[in-house]
Amino acid sequence: MTTEPNSRIAELRAASEASESQAKKDKAALLKAAVEEAMSSTAYGHLTAVAREAGIAAQYLRTLIEEKQPGWLDWAAEEREAAKAAKAKPKATRSRTAKGGEGGTARRTRKSGAAAA
Repeated sequence: MTTEPNSRIAELRAASEASESQAKKDKAALLKAAVEEAMSSTAYGHLTAVAREAGIAAQYLRTLIEEKQPGWLDWAAEEREAAKAAKAKPKATRSRTAKGGEGGTARRTRKSGAAAA
């Protein structure tokens, strides 16, 4: 066994460290872009879709968003609820008055005389 450093192994180690450094930079850029994209919309499911596209867990993306801007997730949920409430139409009330506006209650009569007896 020799104590001389193997130049091939040293070269591979240097290349490995360089690629690891580049991978960390790329990952940081990916996470930053994912956070920005997720915060671009408050639509239901948008954050999850961005997380899926970025290849990270949705909960991790939520954690990153909270670190960047605390309270944003709560605000986004309030925005969704407000939009949902504004979009919902009030239920139509039915009245028993005739279309002409003349009052009176509408009563159903039995079809069979035998059932009335």
